[in-house]
Amino acid sequence: MTAFTQTAPVVEIRGAVKHYRAPEGHLVRALDGLDLAVGSNEFVTLLGPSGCGKTTLLRTISGFEQLDGGELLIQGQPMNHVPPHRRPVHTVFQSYALFPHMSIGDNVGYALDVRGVGKADKRQRVGEALEMVGLAGMERRKPGQLSGGQQQRVALARAIVDRPALLLLDEPLSALDRQLRQAMQRELKNLQHELGIAFVFVTHDQEEALTMSDRIVVLNGGHIQQIGAPAEIYHRPANAFVAGFIGESNLFDVHVGSVDDGIAYLLDSQGDLLQARHPDLQLGQYAQLMLRPEQFHLHCPGEGFAALEGRLEQLLFIGKDFELLLRTSHGRLVKAALRDAAPQHLRLGDNVQLWYGQEAAHLIPGGA
Repeated sequence: MTAFTQTAPVVEIRGAVKHYRAPEGHLVRALDGLDLAVGSNEFVTLLGPSGCGKTTLLRTISGFEQLDGGELLIQGQPMNHVPPHRRPVHTVFQSYALFPHMSIGDNVGYALDVRGVGKADKRQRVGEALEMVGLAGMERRKPGQLSGGQQQRVALARAIVDRPALLLLDEPLSALDRQLRQAMQRELKNLQHELGIAFVFVTHDQEEALTMSDRIVVLNGGHIQQIGAPAEIYHRPANAFVAGFIGESNLFDVHVGSVDDGIAYLLDSQGDLLQARHPDLQLGQYAQLMLRPEQFHLHCPGEGFAALEGRLEQLLFIGKDFELLLRTSHGRLVKAALRDAAPQHLRLGDNVQLWYGQEAAHLIPGGA
C-alpha cells in the first residue's frame, strides 16, 4: 500500500524493510516493504498493537535504526546512511531524558550549544521555545523543580528549539495521568499548527490518535493496513483488523441473500438477517458487516432503518451512555451504546429491538 499526501512530502519511505533476529534464531520482519509519505505540515499518527512496527518505523526515520532494504528521503534528500545528528529531525521520547544537573534553559539550549549558536541568539531562541510550550520565565529552574507535565513541555521545547523539519514523538504522553494527558494532547496539536512542521506521533491509544491526527497509519505485522483521516479510519475501516482494532465494533460474517432497490438483505453466518444499502453488492457475495455500538437506537428514527431483535443480557450505565448487550435468537451477542434514549424501563430478559441505519452499516469485502 502506498500513501501519498496532497502537500509536498517532508518524508518519503519507499519499500522499507527491517529485520530482527528472534531469540529462537529466525528472522522477523518488523517492516515488510512499507511505503509512506508525510506532508510538510501534517500531524500523522502511527497506530497499532505491540510489535506492529510503529516504533521501528519511527527509529528508522530518526536514524537510530538502519533499513535493511528500501529508501528513506527527508526533504527530498536520501537519508539511508546519514547519522542521526545530521538529519533535520528531532525525537521526543516517553522518558524526558532531561539533564538533572542543568537548568531548564541549558537543557533546552543544549542542541544549540552543539551547533555552535552564539549566546545572544541562543538566549532568544530558548526563550521563544519555552514561551511556545507555556514555560516562559522558567529558564533558571532545574528539572526536579517541575511537575511531570512541565518536564514533558521542556522536552518538547528542546526538540523544537533548532527548528527541525520534522518532529518525531514516541508515546510522549503515556506516563501522564488522564487529565494532564488530554490537556497535553490539545497543546501538542496547537503547537504543531503554530510551528507549521510535520509531526509523526507513535501511540497505542486509539482515542489519542483519533483526537490529534490529520491522518492515521494503522500498522500490523510490518504492513500498513489502512491510512486515512480519523473519521475515514473509524467509519470506513478497510479490513476486519482495522475494524476490530479501532474502537469497538460488531462484526458479522454475511452473504448476500437478495438485493432489492439498492438494499442488500444479508444472512449472517449464525442465521440473523441484516440489511445494508450498497449498490455494488451481488447475489451470493460474501462480506463482513460492521456496526459500531453507538450506531444503534432503541426506537426507529425513521425511514432507512432496520432492526435486530434479541434478549437483553446486560444493561450498564457508563457515564454518558447506556451499554446494552443483546443476544439474538441465533445466539449472536450484539453490543449497543445508547445516548438518544434512557432505557431504565428495560429489564434483563426483555425482548428488545435495536435499530440501525442501512446507510451506516459498513461492508468490508471478503469474509467466509
